[in-house]
Amino acid sequence: MSDNGKPVVEFTDVSKKLGGRQILDKLSFEVAKGETFVIIGYSGSGKSVSLRHMVGLMQPDDGSIRIDGDEITTMSRKELELMRRKFGVLFQSGALIAWLTLFENVELPLVEHTRMSRKKRAEVVQKKLELVNLWDDRDKFPAEISGGMKKRGGLARALALDPGLVLYDEPSSGLDPVIAYEVDKLINGLRDDHGMTQIVVTHDMESAFTIASRIGVFYHGEMIQVGTPDEIRASQIPEVQHFITGGREGQVSMRSDAAIARGVPPGLNSRRDVSPTTGNEQDAGYVLLSEEEVAASATRESSDETSSLEPEESQHENP
Repeated sequence: MSDNGKPVVEFTDVSKKLGGRQILDKLSFEVAKGETFVIIGYSGSGKSVSLRHMVGLMQPDDGSIRIDGDEITTMSRKELELMRRKFGVLFQSGALIAWLTLFENVELPLVEHTRMSRKKRAEVVQKKLELVNLWDDRDKFPAEISGGMKKRGGLARALALDPGLVLYDEPSSGLDPVIAYEVDKLINGLRDDHGMTQIVVTHDMESAFTIASRIGVFYHGEMIQVGTPDEIRASQIPEVQHFITGGREGQVSMRSDAAIARGVPPGLNSRRDVSPTTGNEQDAGYVLLSEEEVAASATRESSDETSSLEPEESQHENP
């Protein structure tokens, strides 16, 4: 819990429809100060949509979202901008700006949001790049470094303003097992050595069990179970076992079978099925949208809302 006894993040009965489909359904969960809360679940089940709500990029149809005890669903645009400075965000690709060096990428939030002197900014950038073992590569451009280095560079930039909360969207995606493990160690170090509160969306169960203080399992826009890694491993809920074992155990409901038939198969090693669908899948009460479908639906819903958590290349992660 936070210093005042309240959760750092609190979702209460949050609901959201996109394109007429229920993406979040009375979603409720809490994240305590200093913990790494890992969110898992089938592709398109609402995980990244919840992150967009968390930083105020999307507004719920119903429900309450509190950050450090402050209700964000009623905040003005200016209040949201100030609130977002509490967050650091690591995107799937790292989202480094191509024409800036690593040093300049990490320095950018300091230039835009502080009045630090150039000397002080340089000290902060060095500290953050040393934390992710990239100081020697500070003068390289994103095109000159590996995918794993881009992820670490993105993390250094996410930490530039010393946020109280860091959000990770698939931090191990696209990385080989060795580099993924290095990213996991960085996440654990931020929690254990610096007391950082972190929320991680991932499909990588090995990573989830390595870094999580607690794990929340998304299913049909809800958290069907929240528990420690050991509690999730021992879960008796069929849908949880089905996901964490890659489909080898447990089962999913008929509604999920219908959604899977539309092209979003379950399991860790699944691939999108591009064959035509048949049957009565349109009758499902819930449909697990792909990330592309979610973004397209959000765009149709509101032209002035940001529909994707990851920014364009010219932006950085401090919304």
